[in-house]
Amino acid sequence: MSQSITPAAPALSSPGGSATPSTTVYSSSVNHDTTLTNGVASGNDGLYNGDAESSKMAAQVDPTIHALNLSSWIYHVGYSNQDWADIQLTFFGSGLKAHRIVLARSPYLAHLLLNVVPGSTIHLSFVDENITEESVHIALQHLYNPCQRHVSPSNSRSVLATAFLLGGMPELVHHAYTICRDTLDSTNINEYVNWIGSSSANHLNGFRDASTMYGSVKVQDGQATVQRSSESEGSIWAEESHPRYGEWTIRLKHDIADFLLRVLPEQIGEEGKSLTNDPRLLSTYVNLPYDLFKSCVESPDLPIPSMQDRFQFAKKVLVQRKKLTSGASASASASGPPMEESVVLAFSGGDGMEVHVTRKPKKTRALWKVEG
Repeated sequence: MSQSITPAAPALSSPGGSATPSTTVYSSSVNHDTTLTNGVASGNDGLYNGDAESSKMAAQVDPTIHALNLSSWIYHVGYSNQDWADIQLTFFGSGLKAHRIVLARSPYLAHLLLNVVPGSTIHLSFVDENITEESVHIALQHLYNPCQRHVSPSNSRSVLATAFLLGGMPELVHHAYTICRDTLDSTNINEYVNWIGSSSANHLNGFRDASTMYGSVKVQDGQATVQRSSESEGSIWAEESHPRYGEWTIRLKHDIADFLLRVLPEQIGEEGKSLTNDPRLLSTYVNLPYDLFKSCVESPDLPIPSMQDRFQFAKKVLVQRKKLTSGASASASASGPPMEESVVLAFSGGDGMEVHVTRKPKKTRALWKVEG
């Protein structure tokens, strides 16, 4: 027997207030004596001309307009007014009365719905720290009606993470990705590097191991709860077998590399400033993960043609990187031996030279115990 849906938790208003269901009353009932013609209601008097007029109108129905009207009706009645709901979702401090047939557009949610009966409550708990209450509301609303307009530079990463996890909305993921790509600048590039370079070992977008991907699903008294899965933390920039956000991770990595090697240097050059002395390039490279820093400094695409100048620039960066890592030596020793970075200017044959960045375990002073 289906369990009646309990009242949803009060929805917390998201920034802008437009991503959560509207409280505006939308009448879902239509008088049986009323006919809707091109969006205008008319009573029985409107059918005075009889079957001939009705047949003429039926022949002129535009399938596109019919689909748009149906979509609009489902959005207003189903999402905004939350009528005829047969499932309830709760997440963070909010909730939503929803419809299984619409939620099933998301492979993630369809997987969860297989384990519950109509009238149940599903609590969503996400292991991805980038997913927020606002982004969940935006993604759920998009299942009912396109809502790219709610994506902004401040929430684009969260929306990308949420829409990618839920699936079934590639246009929303692409829109969020585009905003991420187009808003890269010197003030947020390191933030993007840290975000996209985080470990993705337990973020598989597939159903090979649903208990790892989604967490375990516990059903009790008609309610299903997705319990958190443990995940290892780390930071990687090298190629991954399972990128956290699939192709979008790969795209953003290329975009970030392009910004570091081309866009930012071009911006500095257009201002007539020296790349090797500009604080923006220096501070950006100081905070890069080692693998990315090494590949950028050694890349032929970095517009510092003089190897001597490139070598001096790398030395300046390493001095600042050493100051940053020295303060974290205690925490580093817990995860492994402290590493020491260096740069060398090597001859490549003939008159050519190359800059190489290397890293090796830092030498530690040996301690000898003297017994009396």
